[in-house]
Amino acid sequence: MGKSALMIIDVQTAVMEESYKRDKVIDNINHLIHRARGQQIPIIYIQHESEGGPMKKGEPGWKLHPGLETPLHQEVTIFKRVPNSFSHTTLKQTLDKQGVTQLYICGAQTEYCVDSTCRGAFDLDYDVTLVADAHTTNDADHLSAPRIIEHVHETLKNFWSPNAKIRLKKSTELDWMQSEIKSEPLI
Repeated sequence: MGKSALMIIDVQTAVMEESYKRDKVIDNINHLIHRARGQQIPIIYIQHESEGGPMKKGEPGWKLHPGLETPLHQEVTIFKRVPNSFSHTTLKQTLDKQGVTQLYICGAQTEYCVDSTCRGAFDLDYDVTLVADAHTTNDADHLSAPRIIEHVHETLKNFWSPNAKIRLKKSTELDWMQSEIKSEPLI
């Protein structure tokens, strides 16, 4: 397995406002950020922007959610305008420059930018791990947020290719989180 990176997609104020289990998901993402930093795993923040409305660059809704760990100066932020974080951005070049072949993806919204980016990464032959307890969405008219998340999980876990894989794992199941889990005292 090659070098890994953690990608945090669209954890922005307007996106997270009504998100399912928002605070727990942000806590899980922050935990991943702390462990990635400790393991020297590169972290890439993705921010969506629109020409108008709450997601216009600079607007309060566009900013990263205040509960999310702030990017450090050496951490990359990629700005995008479409769901797939690879489309019309420098993301692939950034990953290739760092020698990344394995992506750990978390963030929002599950059925839009998270799903699209997982598929885009897979199509570019990156191995993808969608962190199952570190992404979220909102209820839709036709499905509740938990059902949307379940549907995306069921779809992505059936992707196959001789060149790449998509896996679903909880944050506690990630190899680079294991040292912390093993060090916790048993009660």
